[in-house]
Amino acid sequence: MKTLILIIASFVLGLLTTNAQTTETSSSKSSSEFSFTYDSDAENKKFYRSFITLDMDDNYRIKIKFMKYMESNVKSYLIDQFGKENMTEKNDSYVWSKGLEEEEVYQVKLKGNRLRINVKKELASDKLLKRFTQIGKELKKLTSESAGS
Repeated sequence: MKTLILIIASFVLGLLTTNAQTTETSSSKSSSEFSFTYDSDAENKKFYRSFITLDMDDNYRIKIKFMKYMESNVKSYLIDQFGKENMTEKNDSYVWSKGLEEEEVYQVKLKGNRLRINVKKELASDKLLKRFTQIGKELKKLTSESAGS
């Protein structure tokens, strides 16, 4: 709950100021990161992105909202990472998932300019968790303003 309040407060602060706001919170159960960027100097161009990672005891999650024009780059990156043969397309959403003994190890869901990744830590190997941590770092770079400009 503290994390949610912190995220909302950071978002409001980001709207009130025209500079990027970054807040990091850590606890024994989770850590999260939120970034919001707003560019008011560019003519008719407003840039925004939110990036949240949640590293809990049983799950690792990444939630990203990015500019619409970045959607094809994000989709291409995900296809490179997870393969087109593992992709399911449903109602303008793209989903990659992997199961183990009838339980879902991870799910990656891209819908428009929103990306959600969920990994069940008790089912995932250390190698897979490290891979998703690296994917998160690369997605953060990919969806940043400098990467899109």
